[in-house]
Amino acid sequence: MHDIFAGSDLGLTEAPHLFKRGDYYYLTVAEGGTGYDHAVTMARSKTITGPYQVHPDKHLMTARFTPDHPIQRTGHGQYVEGADGAAYHTFLCGRPQKGPRGAFCTTGRETGISQVEWRADDWLYLKPCAYTGNGLAPPSIFKAAPARKPDVPLHYDFATATQLPDDFQWLRTPYPERLFMLGQGALRLIGRESIGSWFEQSLIARRQEEPSIDAATTLSAAPPNFQRGAGLVHYYNRHKFHAAWVTRDAKGSLVLQQVSCAGDVTEGLSFGVTHPIKDGPITISAEVRGADLQFFWQQTGARAAFGAPLDASLISDEGGAGEHASFTGAFIGMFAMDLTGQGWSADFARFDYCNHS
Repeated sequence: MHDIFAGSDLGLTEAPHLFKRGDYYYLTVAEGGTGYDHAVTMARSKTITGPYQVHPDKHLMTARFTPDHPIQRTGHGQYVEGADGAAYHTFLCGRPQKGPRGAFCTTGRETGISQVEWRADDWLYLKPCAYTGNGLAPPSIFKAAPARKPDVPLHYDFATATQLPDDFQWLRTPYPERLFMLGQGALRLIGRESIGSWFEQSLIARRQEEPSIDAATTLSAAPPNFQRGAGLVHYYNRHKFHAAWVTRDAKGSLVLQQVSCAGDVTEGLSFGVTHPIKDGPITISAEVRGADLQFFWQQTGARAAFGAPLDASLISDEGGAGEHASFTGAFIGMFAMDLTGQGWSADFARFDYCNHS
């Protein structure tokens, strides 16, 4: 083994990429951790084993010196040349919003791309753009043809589906048949452990793509007691979520109930407003507008707000007990629980999702 580069004084050096261009071997590394000091550092050498000279600016890109820039936590990434000969560099980043607890990234750590250019000194630099900052912050806009318009509503109809749409994910198990099934005229979720469990959860969710979204699901659930339930959840992890679910209260009445976990791993669930409902299908929806989350419900009448607005900034990388190892972003989706272990199930007929950029 041969150590070729110890990193810069920023530290936390990781994720090296090595490529050769002309007379030099170029090395890019991520430094500064995954938070707001994140950076891409570049170095080069004429021999692969070094010694490596650090870039004149030290970093190829970083937003750590421009806290007002809309793109933050910039690091990792890789150099690539397009078919047209243009040079690009990818990067990981976050898009923070301002909330009651400070900056928060609902959409987690995302992938960006920026055009770069080689200059006469044979070093790579970000190509100048409308937002220049100190020359190290990547642009907040990259013009490319989108795969679809971001604000087009998506409707997932599970009545005839035979496989789960690619937009959705589940947690932790290679045996999805224990969690859900299709082909019975609905997406049937098989209730497993608590939504706050470390282990087996029956949770089917898709990524939140923008700071503001709408989501809704229609489900049929007849839980026999308070140990079972199913509904809609705005989810980050087992201790950062807000949900509205169909269950039974202590007297055995069918109810819609709010349940949350405020982001501290030492805390239990907190139960919010409860409202009696009728047997039969119910539509539960959510509007996320930056740091605010409002649930709604509808059966036979008009759609009505369910409870007061909740703090959606908790469902973010920075929410709750801290940001360490928190960069996955928020999800919104469907869940079912059965604390008895008997596999009670609930049927979800559809799921709707729309970004509001």
